[in-house]
Amino acid sequence: MAYQAIGRGTSANDGTGDDLRTGAGKLNANFVEVYTYLGDGSTLSTDAVVTETATQTLTNKTVTGTFTGNITGDVTGNVTGNVTGDLTGDVTGNVTGNVTGNVTGDLTGDVTGNVTGNLTGDVTGNVTGDLTGNVTGDITGDVTGDVTGNLTGNVTGDVTGNVTGDLTGDVTGNVTGDLTGDVTGNVTGNVTGNVDGIVGGTTPAAGTFTDLTASGAVQLAVYADTTARDAAITSPAAGMIVFVTDGDGLGAAQFQGYDGSAWVALN
Repeated sequence: MAYQAIGRGTSANDGTGDDLRTGAGKLNANFVEVYTYLGDGSTLSTDAVVTETATQTLTNKTVTGTFTGNITGDVTGNVTGNVTGDLTGDVTGNVTGNVTGNVTGDLTGDVTGNVTGNLTGDVTGNVTGDLTGNVTGDITGDVTGDVTGNLTGNVTGDVTGNVTGDLTGDVTGNVTGDLTGDVTGNVTGNVTGNVDGIVGGTTPAAGTFTDLTASGAVQLAVYADTTARDAAITSPAAGMIVFVTDGDGLGAAQFQGYDGSAWVALN
C-alpha cells in the first residue's frame, strides 16, 4: 500500500480537508502497514531494524538473498550460493560449489567443487574437484581432482588426479595420477602414474612406479658438475639418479646414481 497523506485543506479551518473519520482511517492504515512490515501487524519486533544503505552488524540472521558486495564478518551458517570474491577467513564447513577467488584461510571441510584461485591455507578435508591455482597450504585429506597449479604444501592423503604444476611439498599418500611438473618434495606413497618432471626429492622407498613405459619421457635433474649436484642435493637417498654434464671432471657427461654412501657413474 502506498502512503496515505491526510488532507489538511489549503488553510486553517477552511473545510476542504479530510474529516476526522477519513483522516483517522488513513492514519490507522499507515500504522498497520508499518507494524506489519516491522512486526506481526499489532506488535513491533524487538530486533534492530536493518536499513539498505547503512553499515550494520547482523546477529543471528538468516540471509537468503544474493550478495554483490563484500562480507567482512564471520559466516557460521551454510553458504549455498557461489562465492566469486576472495575468502580470507577460515571455512569450517563443506564447499560444494566452485571457488574462483583466493582462499587464504583454512578449509576444515570437504571441497567437492573446483578451486581456480590460490589456496594458501590448510585443507583438512577431501578435495574432489580441480585445483587450478597454487596450493601453499597443507592438505590432510585426499585429492581426487587435477592440480594444474603448484602444490607447495604437504598432502597426507592420496592424490588420484594429475599434478601438472610443480610439487615441492611432501606427499605421504599414494599418487595414482601423472606428475608432469617438477617434484622437489618427497613422495612416500606409491606412484602408479607417469613422472615427466624433474624428480629432486625422495622417491618412494617401498613404492613402485608401475606406469613408466618406453614411450614416457623422464627428465632427470641436470647439474653442471659435482659441486652443483652436492649443493642442490644435500641429503641424497639411495636410488637417486642425476645427470652431470662434465662427467665428474673427466670431460664426458655421466649418469650418476647414489648407492647409499657415494655417487657412482652409471655409464
